[in-house]
Amino acid sequence: MLFKKKETVEPVTLSFDDYLTTVINVYESIPSSVSLLKPKMEAIFSDSYDFSERNFSLPSGQKSYLCYLSGLINEELLDDNVIKPLLHREENIEVSDDFENILTLKSFQPVTTWENTVELILAGNVLLIVNGVKPVVLFLAEKNLRNVADPTTEYQVYGSKLGFIEDSRTNVGIVRQFIQDPRLKTKEYQLGKVSKTHASLVYLEQYVDVKTVETIDSYLKGFNQKHMLSLGQLSKYVSRHPNSIFPQASKTERPDHVAYALTQGKVVLFVDNSTFCLLAPITFMDMLETSEDHSFLVSWNLTFIRLVRLISLLFGSSLPALYVALVAFQPELIPTTLTINVAQSRAQIPLPATAEAFLMLFALDVLVEASIRLPSFVGQTIGIVGGLVIGTAAVEAGIVSNVMVIVIALTAVAIFTLPNWEFVSSWRIVRYAFVLSAASFGLYGLVLAIGFLCLHLAKLDSLGRSYLYPLTPFDGKELKNFFKPQR
Repeated sequence: MLFKKKETVEPVTLSFDDYLTTVINVYESIPSSVSLLKPKMEAIFSDSYDFSERNFSLPSGQKSYLCYLSGLINEELLDDNVIKPLLHREENIEVSDDFENILTLKSFQPVTTWENTVELILAGNVLLIVNGVKPVVLFLAEKNLRNVADPTTEYQVYGSKLGFIEDSRTNVGIVRQFIQDPRLKTKEYQLGKVSKTHASLVYLEQYVDVKTVETIDSYLKGFNQKHMLSLGQLSKYVSRHPNSIFPQASKTERPDHVAYALTQGKVVLFVDNSTFCLLAPITFMDMLETSEDHSFLVSWNLTFIRLVRLISLLFGSSLPALYVALVAFQPELIPTTLTINVAQSRAQIPLPATAEAFLMLFALDVLVEASIRLPSFVGQTIGIVGGLVIGTAAVEAGIVSNVMVIVIALTAVAIFTLPNWEFVSSWRIVRYAFVLSAASFGLYGLVLAIGFLCLHLAKLDSLGRSYLYPLTPFDGKELKNFFKPQR
């Protein structure tokens, strides 16, 4: 053949245990001799500049060997609590239990298997061997953590100014500051065969549905992927409908929001290396509320705010499609005076209403993404100035009408009244579907699209809870409590 398809050989990715078998014989017992153990550790951690080794002899003449990954341990503690006490030991060390009377450490343990030994070193601990004595692992891990600070993405007026950090264990401790109750239960997991990321499951006993905890627990115990590097990856894994555009779990970096969610019977998932956590199960109504809503002294303020969010959601998702349907298909439904004004503003516009709407919606989303990705000191400026310049220039150039600019501006402001950013992103996609349906069949198409959306939401669930609860199944008391919570 003239053009023969080139065969590609995909690289073979071994599991952690399989890789070790290619370097050492994992079925052999771990030696108690420095001369035998040292070359094996050097082979396992070859081509790793951060792999550190220290060799020294005790006053009794016994050779000693330490190895660890620099940057993951506290080397000052290693010198003060391990090396100095060993160098002052004049008698021979016979068994590993002798270390209890020598080392001033909180804990250490004898090694058992090669896999466990390597895992503990990768976690930031130290392997110590003295000739003739079974090696031990010293727990000196020290994570590089930042101090607890304000939440950076979820701004609040009345709520707590405390935010989570990238360590799941620390985040669980922060939650315990808000809920000091023995019913606050925690479970831990290690996710990813390669990444071995620590995860924590937190729930409030007697508030949460036992089936929800059992479902999440089975999901996490059955996690068989190689890597767990982001919270979004975990969210897709525990979602029963990963192809839906609507999130079935909520993310937050605010402890007060987590504490409120726990009292509502939700479970919380923390993952190392993420300042956010997952809340589940969630409903449509959960996406319209925040924990600081209950900080209002006047309950009617809460009712008003939630009504504004709900109405803004309707306007922000359907207004561009309604404009297209009325202008392109049913202009007779527009009041006469307004019809004349719209016709005059579109008299010199070369684009049909559908193309005009798609163009402005795309320009809006580009501006939003640009303002997010740019540095904070220029992002807000670009968003405001870019919107003004593009909108004004587009009208003056005769590309879009004044009415279209007003519609898009109202749409942009309305949709961002929702407190959950991922929920906002879902409705940004829905806007395009609504406009496309309205462009095809007019108002009938828009109503049809809204009907299909309602069917999808009614079918959707989050860990067994209906997404539209308390609308389906209908719970009048809970619905009333959403708009005007009881004291």
